[in-house]
Amino acid sequence: MRRPLLAAGLAGAVLLGGCAVRAPRPVRPVTAEALLGALAARRAELTTLRARARLHAGLRGAGTREALLVQRPDAVRVDVLSPFGLVLAFGARGTLLWAYPPSEGTRYEGPATPANLVRFVGAPVAIVDVVDLLLGLPPARAPTGPPVLATTRDGEYQLTVPLAGGAQTIWFAADTLAVRRAEETRDGAVALRVAFDDYRDGFPHSLDIGAPASGATARLDYEAVEPNAPLDPALFAPPPAPRVLPLAEAP
Repeated sequence: MRRPLLAAGLAGAVLLGGCAVRAPRPVRPVTAEALLGALAARRAELTTLRARARLHAGLRGAGTREALLVQRPDAVRVDVLSPFGLVLAFGARGTLLWAYPPSEGTRYEGPATPANLVRFVGAPVAIVDVVDLLLGLPPARAPTGPPVLATTRDGEYQLTVPLAGGAQTIWFAADTLAVRRAEETRDGAVALRVAFDDYRDGFPHSLDIGAPASGATARLDYEAVEPNAPLDPALFAPPPAPRVLPLAEAP
């Protein structure tokens, strides 16, 4: 049942002839406040998603086919599919997390806590963070101080947001200001890494997520996306099942 959704990477410094290469001049001048404002505006603009995707757990193999529904602020449904039909459905809405493997005729339920979400996303993140990631954005965070903006050797903008007990760092393409990747540290350790790629019509069709603490990695490649699709909230409700057991008893 465990299907981690996670992976990412960082580029290293480039040296030439023993001297550090000077960072290219950014194409579009911008401020830290403007970048944070653009992320907030994007979150307000993009509220739902209907998609088909392929999940490559561990970044290997052909991957599994999935149908995804996402709705802000805290609703997700994932149907794992095979050529023969539905293999597993799991989802969350508000404080409830559920999983339903049809072959067992059993639905498992529990609170949608970060500890329980580890089973499905491979990292202890809140459901609102999962929503952000599936919508192609780094998780929203409340800064505890002024953000710091710098330019990398690869010509990207690097925005560091101080957090309680850590920091969130986000890299943006200097020409389009699209988010390229993000990393979150807590208590001196990297808790989450994510990378966004293959932008089409402003939406990233490739998502790599990694949780270094657990070693979980995965790549999600969207095959079809419908941003802001009209979604009935009932789609996120747990499906009926002959019996219901606590999530802790799921295999």
